[in-house]
Amino acid sequence: MIKEERISIVNDVKIGATIAYKDKSIKRPLVLLIMGTGSLDRDGNGFGFKSNMYKELSDMFVEFGCVCVRYDKRGTHESTGDGKTSGLSELVNDAINVINYAKKLEYVDEQKVIACGHSEGAMIATLITKTEKIQGIILLSGAGMGLKDAMLYQNGLIVKQAQSMKGFLGWYLRKALRKVNIEKQVSALYEIAEKSDKPRFFYRGAFLSTKYMKEHNALSKENYVDLLKAYNGKILALTGKNDIQADYTALEPISKLKGATVYTPERLNHVLREISGEANLMNIKKEYKAAFKSPISAALKELIKNWLSQL
Repeated sequence: MIKEERISIVNDVKIGATIAYKDKSIKRPLVLLIMGTGSLDRDGNGFGFKSNMYKELSDMFVEFGCVCVRYDKRGTHESTGDGKTSGLSELVNDAINVINYAKKLEYVDEQKVIACGHSEGAMIATLITKTEKIQGIILLSGAGMGLKDAMLYQNGLIVKQAQSMKGFLGWYLRKALRKVNIEKQVSALYEIAEKSDKPRFFYRGAFLSTKYMKEHNALSKENYVDLLKAYNGKILALTGKNDIQADYTALEPISKLKGATVYTPERLNHVLREISGEANLMNIKKEYKAAFKSPISAALKELIKNWLSQL
């Protein structure tokens, strides 16, 4: 039976977290679960949106014999701090602080620590390796990419999918969406961030954190691959070929690294479900809600289980 404890980890801010385990009789490997962008809670739920994705991943790791800790990002739910003006570096530091807290638990084997990041969490897990000695990292749906790379990939897919749309909407989108224009928009976003001297800037209807965008802009896919090259631990990188938010071809240079295991399942989407047909970015919320009616891919779980058993 899985047991859970809700805790608060206090450093410069308070981080609300959940520690999941089966028992405290022996020391077990620790898995830090790092979620992607957005304001979902540590379970993967938010207003009008329920996935329980991170709760399901946590349960999986506990069933595989680990202790798992997941947490609310700063400025959301039970975590304090200003998430609207903080940067990527604060998100990395928060993850490190959670690791350091959990390593001190008497039922955690501090020599066996694994960071598992999903989407942007994969970027954070990679950045952790710059300063922290951890045994392994699991990068789900986001390995080998920076945020700007992901945005260009997603926008490129929108342009591609618009080409096959029928009717007036298809005609309109083909006129309105051109790859060169979308690339200019993405570049303009980061140019505005670089020029801003305020904590937040306004772009196309939304306020964005200047520090967050600047720090992401400083990191390209090449930088992330270089970090993985320098990392001495084990790497599991997995992005599905049906993922419309992360490019599975970004795993190709990672596959050449020592200690790296790479998987690109044919039907797996961004939220780790197997779907039939081609995913559609322009109908993404509806597709994800439908996907969450099914559990996380059994094949993915088996891959992770086998990888963990070899550490």
